[in-house]
Amino acid sequence: MLLAVYFLDQQYGPDVSLRISRNLRFLHSVTGQGVIAALALLIIACFLGKAWGCHFNPNLKFIKSRNFQISTFILLLAFATLDLFYNAFSVTDKQIWTAFFYFSSDIQAKYFTLPSLTSAIEPGILEETERYLMILIFLTGFKYARKWRLPIAVYASGILFGLSHAGNVGWNGETFSATIAQVIGVMGSGFLWAALYLYTGKLWLPMLYHFLMDYLANLQSGWNSAGWTFSGYASDYIQEILMVGVPLVFTIWMMYGKRRAVIEENVDRLLNLKDSKFINKKVSRN
Repeated sequence: MLLAVYFLDQQYGPDVSLRISRNLRFLHSVTGQGVIAALALLIIACFLGKAWGCHFNPNLKFIKSRNFQISTFILLLAFATLDLFYNAFSVTDKQIWTAFFYFSSDIQAKYFTLPSLTSAIEPGILEETERYLMILIFLTGFKYARKWRLPIAVYASGILFGLSHAGNVGWNGETFSATIAQVIGVMGSGFLWAALYLYTGKLWLPMLYHFLMDYLANLQSGWNSAGWTFSGYASDYIQEILMVGVPLVFTIWMMYGKRRAVIEENVDRLLNLKDSKFINKKVSRN
């Protein structure tokens, strides 16, 4: 099933076969950059989920749980925003301290173009839909292993999300070492966005953060530039550790107490399990 998800990516990637005239700028951009195809995959994902016995709509209706804590929700959004800005604006050089405290914004007016926008919308929808399907596959496969299904779904989908970027090597000059750094670095965002989705039940939230991350990158270097750089400095390695380590620690914290209970409730709703032992059950504070 995981291989099938990747085949869907190949089938519903940028759709050049429609051959929309460049004179129709908007239609040419949304088809050539794969936005229409991404929306098609999202629709297919809804029906796939239904066929697997899961909830049709990946966006769950908000139900106030006794375990839901607004402070956790705010903290989760804060960490996702911090991860977004660190990935978008963190800059390193030979000095180690730059991995922690050096940020630079190089947003340029010439990159405020339609292709910059649509090339960020496409992965926001397409790649998060792929990861949604991966999450469903892992949750379904380990449906009754309640202790392990959640961490397996979060971390396995995050790792596969990182590995899906391995094909970027050579893209507009992206080096092999830069691609390896990208594969590893984006795993942290994958962990965080999976937790964000499963805690809120809203797929559009990780889609939004994914879009913003790519769009901010496009506004600084152009949509058709190399997606990642890696110079091999010590600060680059530290940056990689921070990109993965901080989200990893945060998501481990999400695996306990009332935070875990809310996620388990949403998982049961996604899988259409009616007999959740977490629903309406008090959980000790953590």
